[in-house]
Amino acid sequence: MDLAGSWISVVTEDWRWRMITPAKGDYASLPLTPEGRRMADSWDPDADKAAGNQCRAYGPGGIMRMPMRVKISWADDNSLRLETDHGQQTRLFHFNAAELTGAGTLQGNSLASWDDRSLKVVTRDMTAGYVRRNGIPYSDKAVVTEWFDQHVSFGEDWITVTTVVDDPLNFTQKFVVSSSFKRLADDSSWNPQPCVSEWGPVKEGDRFND
Repeated sequence: MDLAGSWISVVTEDWRWRMITPAKGDYASLPLTPEGRRMADSWDPDADKAAGNQCRAYGPGGIMRMPMRVKISWADDNSLRLETDHGQQTRLFHFNAAELTGAGTLQGNSLASWDDRSLKVVTRDMTAGYVRRNGIPYSDKAVVTEWFDQHVSFGEDWITVTTVVDDPLNFTQKFVVSSSFKRLADDSSWNPQPCVSEWGPVKEGDRFND
């Protein structure tokens, strides 16, 4: 596998939950516990902003579902770096457990390993976050497991990321989604934007549903 390079998400499903911020209380298809529904129904984006929590949807439980570009590179011999333009987040995937740091942060601690032909990433020690931008919660006790699978379709290079959120506090079962990214020829379209509660207008040249 060679994941290094620039990639763009291709959104061909779950459009209403991924391309815009869904309405409050829209948790269709999510296996929420009563506590999860209570927290989703009480979501207040203004309170999030006031408390500095506007980035909660950009943690490992939700970030890979965003319409965005990502850059993947080697931070060092034992760590992969994944950067996002939407939300301006940086994730580090450590292959050496001794290098794990940053407990209690938005991105938590991510331990990586090669699982057959996939890159497996297990993330713990995160602060509470959202799996969708309308306040669908996962707790600080959640564990997020991801598999990055590289494949070629119609002559183009792709990554499919399968994300599993395990949070017994807010979900009655593991929540599983997959997201696809296509390799870009270069990073000329890279356009970092900070965390905001709404996804702004799609600019000319942006293509998330090829």
